[in-house]
Amino acid sequence: MAGVKSILPNCGLYRTSKALPEHESEVPAGVLVYFHNHSESGLPVVIVPEHNILNRWHFHGAGIPFRGLSWADSLVKLPGEGFYSLRKGLDFEGGTWPKGTLVQLGYNKEGTPILFIGQQRAQMAENDLFFSDRGVGITREQLAVLEPLSVFIEPAAQGAHTTGTH
Repeated sequence: MAGVKSILPNCGLYRTSKALPEHESEVPAGVLVYFHNHSESGLPVVIVPEHNILNRWHFHGAGIPFRGLSWADSLVKLPGEGFYSLRKGLDFEGGTWPKGTLVQLGYNKEGTPILFIGQQRAQMAENDLFFSDRGVGITREQLAVLEPLSVFIEPAAQGAHTTGTH
């Protein structure tokens, strides 16, 4: 499989458009996955989300290796979970968020994007922003209004649960 990594998609979040052959029940069409174009075996792997903490999915384990490179081409790339601002106002059922609004992007297990609005709570003693665990579903086309933001994240305490792949 030498050189295969260079023809595969980049590692990251994807939505499946086809079931993974020989693993259809574990990785059906229309689900969120984390794709790695490499592994210790040299094969690409796909990992399904295990649980969600703070509106971010956690992917655990070595993943499911596969040989069908054409299946990797069927994956639909998704923007990373995290913090964004709106490049322009966003209309959705129940309201409008203005240009520049701070949002957190997450997904459901089907890979449908969900936005969580950043809120400052009046009753809080600390100067923290709050993101609810209930967001607003948006279309994949609406992802184009998101502008990535850099947000400093404190280093995790030793033994603390961190986001991402493990």
